[in-house]
Amino acid sequence: HALVGNELLLPAFADCMKKAGAFLTDGVFWIAVFVTFLRVVCSFAVSFVFAVIFAFVAYMVPWFKRLGTPMVAVLRVTPVLAALLLILVWTGADVAPIIVAFLSLFPMLYTSVLAALGGLEQGLEEMSDVYKVPLKKRIVYFYAPRIFPYVVREGFAALSFAFKLVVSAEVLAETYQSLGYLMKLSKVYEEMPALFALVILVCLLGFLIEGVGALCANAAERRWR
Repeated sequence: HALVGNELLLPAFADCMKKAGAFLTDGVFWIAVFVTFLRVVCSFAVSFVFAVIFAFVAYMVPWFKRLGTPMVAVLRVTPVLAALLLILVWTGADVAPIIVAFLSLFPMLYTSVLAALGGLEQGLEEMSDVYKVPLKKRIVYFYAPRIFPYVVREGFAALSFAFKLVVSAEVLAETYQSLGYLMKLSKVYEEMPALFALVILVCLLGFLIEGVGALCANAAERRWR
């Protein structure tokens, strides 16, 4: 700030902290945090459920895996924030960030769950086939204990990524009552301390999600070890 000497380019750190403190006592900010996090949870839950189901089917049915591989590859390379413009035509600004996050999260989670299943011991799988162990018991006693810790760790990493994606999509879509919308307003009105303060707060929330995720993953590994 001292070197640049331009408040519109780089505001003073003290001003940013003062504005961040003002946000923390503002009900509008917490409503935006709640609504944004609700979108994050929704996009993550839908992505996680579909990823687990599709990964299990792909693991059990080889032709389904061959069919799904190119589709997942296309989703992985799709520029989702650019695709947001099309999504906004088909849906509204409230739903578009959820779809954008799903397009990135699903291939990530699908690949992670499929990799975890692929790392299972073939001996136990063959033994289950020999003794004709029902699928339900295989999932509860064989698959879940071995892949659950890995899926939890990858899942919380994806949740943190979803948070950043949703906020970015909200900025572009100008989604009302959201963290992205507050950032957009700060940029439009050139309130740079407010914009920097929001970026700092979003980063802190992201660190909080990752920290909680690491604790849950460690607890899951101890529980299922």
